[in-house]
Amino acid sequence: MPKVEFDNVQIHYEVRGHGVPILFLHGLGASWKMWAPQIDFFSPKYKMIMLDLRGHGSSTKTFPDNKFTARVMAEDVKNVLDALKITKTHLVGLSYGSVTAQLFASKYPEYIDKLVLSNGYSEVPTKISGWVLKASNIIFKMMSYDTIINLMLKVYGKDEFTKKILRDSFTFDKEMLILAKNSEFPTHTNELKQITVPTLVMGGDRKVMGVDERIGSQILFNHLPNATLALVKDAFDPISAMEKDIFNEMILDFFEGHPIKSYEGVSLFEKQIN
Repeated sequence: MPKVEFDNVQIHYEVRGHGVPILFLHGLGASWKMWAPQIDFFSPKYKMIMLDLRGHGSSTKTFPDNKFTARVMAEDVKNVLDALKITKTHLVGLSYGSVTAQLFASKYPEYIDKLVLSNGYSEVPTKISGWVLKASNIIFKMMSYDTIINLMLKVYGKDEFTKKILRDSFTFDKEMLILAKNSEFPTHTNELKQITVPTLVMGGDRKVMGVDERIGSQILFNHLPNATLALVKDAFDPISAMEKDIFNEMILDFFEGHPIKSYEGVSLFEKQIN
């Protein structure tokens, strides 16, 4: 099991394929296994490096001062890339992995070739979203872990594929989930202007459990200097599973410099540096 070690920390990673590297950062509570729908698609042409972020999977579970934060994870990403002697990579971050990717790219832009931010956010999208998040934190403390997971998966309805991907990749226990849910919510929108690399922002157009993912994606797009925004109809976190074919094909075109194709149900918005 490959790991990078530094400062009494171990970060587990998996590699599939050869070629130009793509670093993949998974969502909250998951692991590198979240990228199962991408492996057969990307590994024939790219070197996929999939981390277990700190607190997840087989990586170290502790945080400085017991504060769960993506800023620490962003420093972990730098340490991993340095240990693997990777000086330039594409980067794909999903959900909380997108938050980590944003913070890493804003501080260490020289490492990034092209950036994909899926189902991401840089602040609470709306006041209602903030209220819902606070209420869910209180409710989750009173539930068993299995009950919490079953409740979260109900939003996917009959989408058994996505539910299986999530179940197979979940690695949190209840203690880590509560630590994460009660951590400070990201508030770094003002730092996005430092990310000038070409960036593809992907998001759903749905409100899920009161959280408006569409607005979260639009905030990223509005504050990133060199961004394209793709909003997928009737989808939400994780698009990598719910709309895996669109997700994979759109990212491949983006990385290879091809025009992004039109897809039914996908709205595209573009802007570029003058």
